[in-house]
Amino acid sequence: MPRIHLGMRLSSSIYQSQQQSQRIDPRQILASEIMSWSDRELEGAIERELGENPALEARDHNGLFGSYGSTVGGTGLTSALKESGPRTLQLSALQDGDGLDDPFDRVAGQVSLSEHLRSQLPDIKSMYPELNLHTLLYLIDNIDDRGYLDTDLADVVMSSGCDYEDANEALEALQQMDPPGIGARDLQESLILQAKHLLADGQGSQLALKILQDHWVDFTSNREQRICTRMRISPQLYAKGIEFIRKALVPYPASGFRPDHGRAESAPSVKPDIVFIRTEAGIQVELARDFEKDIKVSDEWVGMHQNKDLKDEASKRYVRDHVERAKAFMTGVARRGKTLKAIAILLAEEQQGFLETQNRTFLRPLTRQSLSEALELDESVISRAVADKWAMLPSGDLMPMEAFFGNSEAVREALLKLLASEDSNAPYSDEDIAALLTEQGFPLARRTVAKYRSIERILPARLRKRKSA
Repeated sequence: MPRIHLGMRLSSSIYQSQQQSQRIDPRQILASEIMSWSDRELEGAIERELGENPALEARDHNGLFGSYGSTVGGTGLTSALKESGPRTLQLSALQDGDGLDDPFDRVAGQVSLSEHLRSQLPDIKSMYPELNLHTLLYLIDNIDDRGYLDTDLADVVMSSGCDYEDANEALEALQQMDPPGIGARDLQESLILQAKHLLADGQGSQLALKILQDHWVDFTSNREQRICTRMRISPQLYAKGIEFIRKALVPYPASGFRPDHGRAESAPSVKPDIVFIRTEAGIQVELARDFEKDIKVSDEWVGMHQNKDLKDEASKRYVRDHVERAKAFMTGVARRGKTLKAIAILLAEEQQGFLETQNRTFLRPLTRQSLSEALELDESVISRAVADKWAMLPSGDLMPMEAFFGNSEAVREALLKLLASEDSNAPYSDEDIAALLTEQGFPLARRTVAKYRSIERILPARLRKRKSA
């Protein structure tokens, strides 16, 4: 195992202690494990640690179950608008104003989105008498956990056997359903749909709708002055439009529903670890969730640990062990965040062309070794830090961080080549693909294959078979 110091640099003292005792520091093992965890895995680990270690506690200003990562960049839209210099769209601008709503991971309800949508079929059928229900159900089955439609209409036509007229009508019907914004293909379309729904109910804002429809690029970069000039409105009126968007609209229309885990072979939901934001000054990098700010070592337990009046050896050892465990956990969490952000900043510099355009041809050849040399980190640290981590691009799309490196592009090409040669009557399952790619020198887990397949908009095996039938 690589000998990585908790302070992010190789430490000669660890080498010496290894030579002397042939033992690996448990803190070193913990730090390496934390480095490899995704945000979702780290969140679960924090919850467990808070439950098991009384010396670790959630910070009062945020809390484990509060606005955990809800604001990209650490400030809300109101504060961002008051700042001087380049400003960026904050995801907190698209959530309730109480600061406690997490757009990446709201508390799920008791009803799945699929169940909720299917319950509306009788009403929607009365609105669209000629509606092809089979096509609508196919669309519902291809709604992801965010509430976005995860397929193209061309695939709908080929897979469900309908024509384009039926597909368009089914999509229109789907987008009339509750929750507002459902069935959108991207963030902009979802927000526009929500704004139109509210206008139809007499609770909307024409100003907000016009900002979203006609000034999306400037809006996502918070170019307030340019929008005001082009719309010929005052900054005060523009602020009212932004306030409406902040309070009335949400980035993910399905975030209030329990994820539907009953769909076979569906790609697992993905949450970003890093967010790339386009600004007038260039690409800004932020952690989606800064876990270090959510937890701390208990002041009370630190006080007990420093209390020289505590005489009982068993009690002293109990307190010491838990305080040291909490500190080691905090150190690992802090190191993970700093390393991940440092890598992302360098990726933003090296891959700026791709991030600005989302065109894969602009991806520059890049290796983990080159990053390790630039950051003075062991290559294994880079590998663990980016493994199973995801980045949100300025467009709002999600992409595995490994895809910034040449190996991931090779994996993608191998995957597409493999699927192009499969038997259409017996398409490969994700497990089959994982095994075959492993034989080709690309060791992947089934869930990683599912994520790559989702990014490439490739249907699961059961639907690929149906499509070819």
